Amino acid sequence: MGLFDWLKPAPAIDAHMREHIERAANSADPRIRLLPGYEKKLAAGVEVAFDYCERIALGVPGPFFITRATFASNPLMHALFGSADDIAVMLASSLTLRDYLAAHPAVPDQPIFALLGMRRSLNAGFGTRLAGDIIQRDEPQTTLIFSDHTLAEPTPNLDSLHQRLAVTFYEGLLKGLTEQVETQRQELFDLREHLALDKAMHRSVGGSEPEERFARMQARIAELGDGLMPAALIPRLNEYLMSPASRLRLEPSHYRIDRFGVVVETTDRETPADTIRFAELVTRDQRHWVVMCVRFEHGEAQAALAEMSERRRYMVI
Repeated sequence: MGLFDWLKPAPAIDAHMREHIERAANSADPRIRLLPGYEKKLAAGVEVAFDYCERIALGVPGPFFITRATFASNPLMHALFGSADDIAVMLASSLTLRDYLAAHPAVPDQPIFALLGMRRSLNAGFGTRLAGDIIQRDEPQTTLIFSDHTLAEPTPNLDSLHQRLAVTFYEGLLKGLTEQVETQRQELFDLREHLALDKAMHRSVGGSEPEERFARMQARIAELGDGLMPAALIPRLNEYLMSPASRLRLEPSHYRIDRFGVVVETTDRETPADTIRFAELVTRDQRHWVVMCVRFEHGEAQAALAEMSERRRYMVI
């Protein structure tokens, strides 16, 4: 880098980056926005965090085409849903998808892209296994089960889905800092109340005050108060944003299963099985969600919703 490069002004913060910075500042304390130069101070951390969230969004597998037909032909879809009807039930039960359909008039063959998230569990038990021509009963088995299917961020194209997922992941990342700050604010509030009550009690009963304990409480109150000042939160926010991988990541996973969802440990050809691959999103609270981008037709979603409405009508009657 030459001398004149150092003399160039810093690149201007564009509208999108400014919006991400505003979100970050508000997540810690809106008063940060009153400090001069706060945008430049937060720009580096915000850029690292949002770029990371964009990479995570682009790394979500898919899009996978989900229809009744794919249930029979696609081993992954067969593993994710108990039956072909479960796909229609999932579409019809999604409030997010229902709102999207209400706001977007039907267009022939228009696709809908969305994030599909679900829980993954392994259930141990006993069952029957076919080994060649021999039926083996009461065999220990582990079944792979997917549950709590949830659709999010429906949109008409994949690029838009990736953009929305990046923002969603970024906002989820910021919630972790908000929770930390709120926990400290609550601790500060409780300490102040505790100290005031203790002092009032000692005044009422008389005697010498426990000066050492009061001093420790007052020191902790001062420490918390100083740390929660807007100027002190900026470097803390930057440090938090600079290490997003510890709070959000994708972990690849795969299992070899038969058509009943039973995990097949052996590699012999006598046991028919398919290898399914997916990714799990690990969030700040270390919960795991199986996530994938999916694609389905606008018309199929409308048909699933109409079918569900018809079933409910007959149930009421």
